[in-house]
Amino acid sequence: MLGKSLLLSTVAVVALVASTDAGLAKSKSSDSSYSAAPPPASPAAPSNAELAARIDALEAELAAAEEHRNADHGRLSTLEQNFNDTQWTFDNGRPTVKSGDGRFTMAFRVRFQADFAGFMQDKPGVTNNDLSSGAVMRRAYFGVEGKVFNDFNYEFRLNAGGSDGGNAGASGVPNAGEGDPLLNKAVITYVGIPHWHLNVGVIEPAFMFEGTTSSASLIFLERPEIDNIAADAFGAGDSRRGIELGWQKTDTLWGGDNLAVTAAFTGNKTGSSVNHGQGGDENSQVLGRVSERLWTDGISSNVQIGASAAHVFYSGAGAANQIIRLRDRPEIRVDGTRLIDTGTANLAKTGDMWSVDAGGNYENFFLGGEYTQFTFDRESSVAGPVTDHPSFSGYYLEGSWILTGESKVYSPGAINNEVGGFNAPVPSAPFSLSGDSWGAWEIAARYSYTDLNYDAPGALSDIVGGKEQVIAIALNWYLNRNIRVMLDDNMVTVKKGTTLLNNTQGQSFNVVGVRLQFAN
Repeated sequence: MLGKSLLLSTVAVVALVASTDAGLAKSKSSDSSYSAAPPPASPAAPSNAELAARIDALEAELAAAEEHRNADHGRLSTLEQNFNDTQWTFDNGRPTVKSGDGRFTMAFRVRFQADFAGFMQDKPGVTNNDLSSGAVMRRAYFGVEGKVFNDFNYEFRLNAGGSDGGNAGASGVPNAGEGDPLLNKAVITYVGIPHWHLNVGVIEPAFMFEGTTSSASLIFLERPEIDNIAADAFGAGDSRRGIELGWQKTDTLWGGDNLAVTAAFTGNKTGSSVNHGQGGDENSQVLGRVSERLWTDGISSNVQIGASAAHVFYSGAGAANQIIRLRDRPEIRVDGTRLIDTGTANLAKTGDMWSVDAGGNYENFFLGGEYTQFTFDRESSVAGPVTDHPSFSGYYLEGSWILTGESKVYSPGAINNEVGGFNAPVPSAPFSLSGDSWGAWEIAARYSYTDLNYDAPGALSDIVGGKEQVIAIALNWYLNRNIRVMLDDNMVTVKKGTTLLNNTQGQSFNVVGVRLQFAN
């Protein structure tokens, strides 16, 4: 009985398991008619070309970023280097400081000229002047010059020297007005346009042949009389308030030429009311110069011609103050006496002048000269009409020979007055006893003649300014490019009387002048 029960139980279990398997199989069979949802499609794999392009783009971006970082680093390094590269130099004995980028400079300029003169003359008579020997600090410059932001230059210069020690206009000083103003130069120059420059302030215009030569490079102690007369009466020279426009270019018309043109409008001198206007309310003039270098060998030889002109404007303060006075010393400054002088009674309403010049050097030889004519528009009386045009003239011829073989330095262009000028030579062997070298030596001669007489027509009054000729012989010793000793012997003949009829009266004398100069 028990065995039958166990058998039945076993059969039941087997049947139950079989039925469960059949149900599962059926369930699977019934579900097989339904398809499972496909998985999401994956993107197509990029090609090798696309992968290479992406890699190239990434490499380019990395290279650009690296280049940018390097550029930033380079700029910072440059700025730091420029800051650290601000430096001092002493070119030509001239202390100069400049910024690392070169856009800012400042140089210190010094120039002094100590003169001594001894007059050898007859005993003064009725028409003779007793000229005094002595010494004077002719020039004593100290100043700074440089550039700002490349487009602007500047120069500021004081002068403690002059014909009477720089006391021009000083109260209580004998012959006040004879010396040079303390403020000698204060100019700002715009040079942002190629070949052009514009000077504004207290300027020294480029005017006449010797006027374009630096005072540190003069062959003789002083410029010729006609150049000094023109500079004083017609608005050039040192210490002029004004404005000047200049243009200069080499190889303009043909290879090797040098064309320079300047025009200026100037007023009175600084520190002095002494000028052609004698207190007039305008006291102004316009002047200009053009020069052309005709030929050069590109090394040490040049030939140039030039012309200058000026006009003095009406003073506007009544004829009593309308005075254009032409006068000068005998090409020396130790004694202030002017031996030729048109005086203050000529009632000149306006005035004009013109000059022509030529000069050149061939290796160590130099030759130059100039002719000038001055003309007044004279009134017959106070507030009267212009009745005549007194004219005066002068000229000079000069030459030099540099014994040691150096050549004068031609200056084709400059923003100061040294445009187309012939400056001093640079010694090839500076003086030194230990080096057995003696610097450069030069001998020179000049003849100048000035006629300030005017024979008026009819009943109009003559102008008796006198005639003067100066024969000058010079010996110059350039110890080095900064220090120089000059020796001049001026043989002077003056003819001036109280009228044109006794114009043969006058005097003759010799004056020996010596100058010690330093200039950087």
